[in-house]
Amino acid sequence: MKLSYQVATPDVRPAPGVTAYQGDLEHAFARLREEGYDGAELMVCDPGKVDAALLKQLCERYGLAIPMVCTGEVFGQDGLSFSDPDAGRREEALRRVQAAADLAAQFGAQINIGRVRGGYVFGMPQDICRERSVAGMRQAALYAQSVGVTVALEPVNSIASNFINTTQQGIHMVQEIGVPAFTLMLDSNHMFIDDLDITQSIHDAKDLVTYVHMVDSNRLYPGNCKLDFGAFITALKEIGYDGWLSVEVFQRPDQDTALRRSIRHLRACL
Repeated sequence: MKLSYQVATPDVRPAPGVTAYQGDLEHAFARLREEGYDGAELMVCDPGKVDAALLKQLCERYGLAIPMVCTGEVFGQDGLSFSDPDAGRREEALRRVQAAADLAAQFGAQINIGRVRGGYVFGMPQDICRERSVAGMRQAALYAQSVGVTVALEPVNSIASNFINTTQQGIHMVQEIGVPAFTLMLDSNHMFIDDLDITQSIHDAKDLVTYVHMVDSNRLYPGNCKLDFGAFITALKEIGYDGWLSVEVFQRPDQDTALRRSIRHLRACL
């Protein structure tokens, strides 16, 4: 398995709630290389504004791959989702996810769909909210497939989302969407909060999982709290997963400490 760390692109506004290394891109890539990471996952907000040419230069200069373009801040900072009551905002959410796919296609990367899928909106019929979210995911998956990109659905814990919280719910949605490029990703923190049995969930996802976020139970760097990453990685090995393990954490106590401690703990578990 290869290790990556999430890096925020310049379109993402610096903030304590951003789960990525922030600031100058070249400095971030240099630090990842120094600590021994294999790749840099991108956290984006408006991916159409990202300088792909610069990223290619940095990948070549520092020997890093880009395995994933994460759409987390499309919702996190700009509040855009597929279930928004406003049609224009739904269209903008889809446009940004499609732009993420265009960016990812240049690096052989995946994209994810987390909170940008939306959920149940107060005061609106649940069936309409669900219909809009499913339609958006299907459109995104079909577009990504057309440009050769995999879309990994990320179940998000019930504290942060009211739609698709568990691995099992994610599996069912992947099956419902039914697009070959639409797969599943796992996030150890979300699983800790809502899955009844993490090991069983990993085994349930055997044929669908294409990407994994590694983060401790308190959304800080691996090894900081309660999650047993040795057992987690063992379960991934049992299902034959040999893909990316990517760190997506709050940058506490500071970025460089989180960066360093994450890889030290994960390397010891591999």
